[in-house]
Amino acid sequence: MQGGIIRKHLDLLQTKLSALLLFIVIITDSLARAQVNVEPNTAVLNEGAQQDLLCRYGRPITYCRIEIPGETKVFNLSPDWDKTPGFIYNGKGLQAGECGVRIEHVKAINNGQVKCNLGVEGEELSGTIDLVVALRPKQPLVELITKPDRDRYFHEGNKFQARCIVRDGRPVANITWLLDNEPAAKRVGQLEVLASPRENGLELFTAIQDIQWDIAAEDNGRRLVCRSHHQTDPDNAPPQEGAYELLVRYSPLRMPETLVYGLYLEHTVKVNMTIRANPTPVIEWAIDGNVIRQGEQSGRFSAFEPEYLGHDFYNVTLVIAGLTLEDTTKIYTMRATNALGSTDYTVRISSSATPPSAGLEIGAIVGIVVALAVLVLIVLLVLFARATGRWCFAGATLNTDIGPDSEAQINPQLNDEFDGREFNNGAEHIDTREQTEEPTPPVTDKLESQKKADIKSNAAKTTIISGTDTNNTITATNGTSHNAETKTNTSV
Repeated sequence: MQGGIIRKHLDLLQTKLSALLLFIVIITDSLARAQVNVEPNTAVLNEGAQQDLLCRYGRPITYCRIEIPGETKVFNLSPDWDKTPGFIYNGKGLQAGECGVRIEHVKAINNGQVKCNLGVEGEELSGTIDLVVALRPKQPLVELITKPDRDRYFHEGNKFQARCIVRDGRPVANITWLLDNEPAAKRVGQLEVLASPRENGLELFTAIQDIQWDIAAEDNGRRLVCRSHHQTDPDNAPPQEGAYELLVRYSPLRMPETLVYGLYLEHTVKVNMTIRANPTPVIEWAIDGNVIRQGEQSGRFSAFEPEYLGHDFYNVTLVIAGLTLEDTTKIYTMRATNALGSTDYTVRISSSATPPSAGLEIGAIVGIVVALAVLVLIVLLVLFARATGRWCFAGATLNTDIGPDSEAQINPQLNDEFDGREFNNGAEHIDTREQTEEPTPPVTDKLESQKKADIKSNAAKTTIISGTDTNNTITATNGTSHNAETKTNTSV
């Protein structure tokens, strides 16, 4: 029994859902039939342009009336309607549920809301189209919020604020700010739009936008431009704009230390530098505590008045007669002063052809590297010559060759003989006899011969010491022998 109750409740719920769905379908169909579709919803066009307007319904319509702003007549349209010049029927026909009009030349008075009324099954349905006929705004106006002084000058560092106003446009105009043709978008505020209705019902719009920044010395002479952009601007003509030329006064601008180089010693030279100021500065130079004002001369130094170069730039000149080396070691201080302040500038001069750098130049570094390489090469060559006995070391090298053709020989048979010289009773004797050349024996033969000579020499010395031999013959020759001296050894 409980299952039957549940089944009954489910059937009831299903019936209600079906009824709800049917109701939604009916309402949706009714809304679709009751709605008049328009094309376009909004039309924005210039005066004199052509525009098609169309109203549609999903079923056949019995009549079509269209009301256009600025036109005194209400148009009862049909496919064969052609009663009003400049207006033509637009659409597939009343049976197809379409009705519209083509305006061949839109007038400014047509701006507003176009309304179409359609007869459908004994009732009247309506649709609307917003028709905006564009109207070019007036010339932009730059209005100063921050006022300049009585001479029309602003001072550096002060906050500058201005406003651009573009009046009576339809639709509203867009605004662009420029400084000497450079965009200044980061300095502007939000665009403000004001509507201004007219007696004839034509609504116009005014665009307003502010700009502000801290004015700088570089702004002097710059052109502040407010430019409007509108759909009515001709393609072959620039947009409308308003402008204001900024005038700024400021003290002489600071600069880093100036180096003047390439000056000739013992010549009259000019030390020039360029500064920027507004108004014109007054110049004075300080050299080793001696102050020279513009237009004055002190000894070999002459200070000239600043020469205007344009755009707030001035050329400042100091003339030095007979430049000395000592002059290039001095520090020159120039002070520029105008009504807004003073600025000191440091100047150094040099006779070098190029300005000195903070570190070693590339040429100096290369020179040092080359010098070190040459020095290393010389040391290596000296060591090589010393090791091989060449060049200046020739003849100083000890030759260990013991052959007879050697430049220096050591005879192992006699310790008292040297370089072919014979000593007889303390007198030096040079052997001038012709020498015979013999082939140099192999190294092993030399060593063997030397060993035998050493044994023989030692034996001779032993005989002398023991007293068994009373005659000792000493030979000092280069390849030959002769009797040199006979000594008598007395033994005890």
